[in-house]
Amino acid sequence: QKPQPPSTVSSSPKLTLTKAQHHPTTLATVMKAPQHCLSNAGKRKFFQTADPYAKYRCSASTVKVTARAASPPLSSSSCSCTIYGSAFSPGDVHYLVVCDSMGRICVWDILLGSSTSKTINDGDTRSGRDMLQTKGIGSKPILCVHASRDGTRNNTSFGGISDTNTLYDVKFIHPSSNETMLVVSGDPGVLVYRWADFEAAISEALDKKLSSATAATVEIKPITTFEPHPSPVTALGETIEINATSYDKSDNLLYAAAGDSFGCYQWDLTTERLMGTFGGYNRFGTGHRDYLHDVKCISEFGSKYVITGGEDGQMGFWDGKERKSIEMFNIQNTFDKKKVLVKSYSQNKSFMNNFSTPWNKGTSLWVSSMTTNGNWVAVCGGAENSSNSTRSSPNGFMSLWHLPSRTFTSGCVTRESLNDVTYNPALGCFVSGGNEGRISFWDASKLSLEGRSWSTVAMYTTSVYPGSEAIMVTGGAGGILDCFVDRVRVSQLKL
Repeated sequence: QKPQPPSTVSSSPKLTLTKAQHHPTTLATVMKAPQHCLSNAGKRKFFQTADPYAKYRCSASTVKVTARAASPPLSSSSCSCTIYGSAFSPGDVHYLVVCDSMGRICVWDILLGSSTSKTINDGDTRSGRDMLQTKGIGSKPILCVHASRDGTRNNTSFGGISDTNTLYDVKFIHPSSNETMLVVSGDPGVLVYRWADFEAAISEALDKKLSSATAATVEIKPITTFEPHPSPVTALGETIEINATSYDKSDNLLYAAAGDSFGCYQWDLTTERLMGTFGGYNRFGTGHRDYLHDVKCISEFGSKYVITGGEDGQMGFWDGKERKSIEMFNIQNTFDKKKVLVKSYSQNKSFMNNFSTPWNKGTSLWVSSMTTNGNWVAVCGGAENSSNSTRSSPNGFMSLWHLPSRTFTSGCVTRESLNDVTYNPALGCFVSGGNEGRISFWDASKLSLEGRSWSTVAMYTTSVYPGSEAIMVTGGAGGILDCFVDRVRVSQLKL
């Protein structure tokens, strides 16, 4: 699960992290239990035990741990929320949709603010840079929806199951019905919305000609929801977050990376049934030993791959149809064994010495994000040193893998831990960002660093505008979104 930065700036910030969670074997069986709090450290301790289903007890008091890395200082005008997920909508008007740590789904028209982007198709010849600059600094969204299972704003606890409401991921899918759906995931599990309901609310907000400083707050009910199992990892009843989802259109299946020992969930969107789980801890040692951060479904190579990446620093290849393991890779061991393929863009020079290890003793890696480009998958993450149990290690990593052969082809050690990576087709490169407040551009074939740009804050999500112009938006701490054109930051949006 993803950390939430502190609401106030300090030299050594502390925060309460969210909890891990589980799905029911059948959607009809949801167990209830008392509420407690479990820290990430407690979750790791659970996964390190011999029996992952042994009863785990934690103290009733709230445990606070240091975040992965301190966020860059925020201005006094910044809000305390964090933007974790973002995506551009399909169709004639490409709205930017984001989700945040306060359980909100917010919508922008990044090109023309509170007016419709359809004017672009009506003779507007301005460049993307010009249109973004007209918005100015601090522009507000058109629409905000407080996500909940029943669609009401008052249900901030998601049905009384959890006292948290963080949303981590947002995606658009196109089921066999050809109707566009918005899939949002986080502490409430998975919420599936009809995008047409959002478009109707956006149209109504624009008809009222609300100013750019005001966002319409509406209630929209999801058409279906999916909840994880009651989890042995959590303290008797804590919710289980879904950190990411991936959609398989051919079979109308939704995969979800969960914060529990069951790992990856597979739901049938047609029947709204849970088909099964895979990738979690098992007695055969073929799964992840910690919770998952990301999942990707890939159907281009004859057999259906599902790729998972998690807190244990492993990347798994799975047969999506059979829900069985194909191959598991430990990123740290792969870097150690194939140093000749690894470059260093940090103060760590140990890759130059074949007799040393890339990271300090006691360091472990986690996989935070994955993205694909044809036959290639880029995987990024960070490092943690067990000596102080903090996420302030100066090292992270980027790696490139050949999908058909499942082969590691190149890697880089970075100075910062990386939280997100995506492919930008207009620029022809991978784009990553992390806790340093910088955006890095990587060659798509050799994974060499092509350049860097400054963002405002620690970054957790990147979305590329679906058009010919190289427009992209990054989001992160402080509820801030930075807008880029051709690798240059040209404007900023704020929640």
